Formats: sequence, C-alpha cells, structure tokens
Amino acid sequence: MIRSMTGYGKGSAELPGLRITVELRSLNNRFADLRFRLPPELYAEESEIRRRVSARVQRGRVEMGLEVERTDNGDRGVSLNRALVRAVAEAAREVEREFGIEGRVDVNTVLALPDVLQRTRPLAHLDEAGRAAVYGAVEAALAALDAERRREGETLADEIRPRVARMEAIVGEIRALAAELPAAVQRKLLERVETLAASLSLDPARLAQEAAFLADRSDVTEEIVRLEGHVRQAGSLLERPDGEPVGKRLDFLLQEIHRETNTINSKSGDLEISRRALALKLEAEKVREQIQNLE
Repeated sequence: MIRSMTGYGKGSAELPGLRITVELRSLNNRFADLRFRLPPELYAEESEIRRRVSARVQRGRVEMGLEVERTDNGDRGVSLNRALVRAVAEAAREVEREFGIEGRVDVNTVLALPDVLQRTRPLAHLDEAGRAAVYGAVEAALAALDAERRREGETLADEIRPRVARMEAIVGEIRALAAELPAAVQRKLLERVETLAASLSLDPARLAQEAAFLADRSDVTEEIVRLEGHVRQAGSLLERPDGEPVGKRLDFLLQEIHRETNTINSKSGDLEISRRALALKLEAEKVREQIQNLE
C-alpha cells in the first residue's frame, strides 16, 4: 500500500506523576526532513527518537512536538523568583523618582521577564521507565501518522489508477496507428513522386530504396515498446503491497513517458498519432501533479 506524504498523528503515555504527549505532522518534501521540538530533559534521547521516526518515514517533512509534564497534585512545579520581582519593582520606582517617567509595571510585564518563574523540580534525566514511556508515545504517534498517510495514499491511488489505464489505452491506439505508418509513408512518397515527375523516367529500385529509408526513419516501434513498459511499471507500482515509497520512481517514469511520447510524435509525422500523443501527455501531466503528494 502506498502512502501520502501528508498526515497527522498523536500519541501519549502516562506514569505516576508524569504525562508525555507527542504530536507529529508531515508535509510534502523532496527528501526526508525531520524537525523536532523537544524539552531540554530529552535532548539526550533525540538520536534514538530520530532513528525511530526515520524507520517509519522515508520521504517528507516531519515536525514533532514532544511535551513532558508533571501531574503531581499539590506542587505546580514552578516557583516565583521573589528577589527578581522586588528588584524590578524597585528599579521602576527609581526610574519614576529620578527621571519623572510615570507608568505602571503590571503582572503581565513581570511574568514575561526571563527567570521570573522557575521550575522547582526540573527533570534533569528520565529514568528507564520514563524513557520507555517516551518511546511508547512516539511509537503511538508514528502508528497514527502512518495510518493516516496510508489512507490518503490509497485515496490518491484510486484517483491515479483510471488515468494510468487511460494512458495504456492511448498507447495501444498509438501502436495500432504506428503499424500502418510504414506503408502509408511509402504510399504517400510514391504518389508525390508520380505527381511531380510524371514525365520523368525513374529507377524503380532506387525509388523503392528511398521509400524504405523514409519508412524506417518514421518507424517508432522501439519507442512504443519502451513506452508500454513504462506505463505498465507505473501501474504496478500503484499496487505494491510492501509500502515502500513510490513517489520518486513514479516521477521518473513519467519523465521517461514524456520523453518517449515526444520522440514518437516527432518521428511519426502522423496527425492521428500526434493527437494521441497529446492526449497521453495530458494524462501523464495530471498523474504527475497527483504523485507530488506520494511518499
């Protein structure tokens, strides 16, 4: 099953006096780009958390917010730096006395000052149970994120499959038209030569040689074979059960489909083939727009 690159997942875990909450959001990106917002007490665990996320997300930008909070009753976990508050209030009075500047220092201003509120019980290090709870919350968030990315990926695949089927049908029409192309080229050449040189004596062998040369130049059999292979492979990638990323490979295949289509259009010089080639390019472009969201 294929995945979208966009999704959201949340996980949590609780221990006596401790609550861990993890939120993950993934966005489109050409490569894997992991951005974490961790509390200081988890800086030492970042490499392990990054390893776990990288194992589940191979493409896309992932933003993680991880919070650790105490839930003990009777202790809010912060204290007021009274000495700093007194110093700020005294400084405000001195400014008013010395410089005649009037004003008020309100609560919001004081609380916004650095170090006014201090943690009474910082989590310098988590014990083994705390670390296990953090990893459990991370895994729960990753599972939720993966489930949403799979759902969105399958929705995109359902939209892409009919377009790939349409591309296969168009390639079949091009093959049928191309099969008649060499004979048509020879016939047109002979008709033109007869019209322009009705009174001239021409070597039939040389004329047949030139006709065969032009027919060979307009032969697009190899290009059609490669085109059929690319379209079939694009369809098979949409059915992969292993969940491996397919976005980059589909994008490469669509580039190759575009290139082969241009070559066929240029070599054939046939109006009906040109019309099919244009229709094929339009379908491929629509598919390419949709796969930008696939991992």
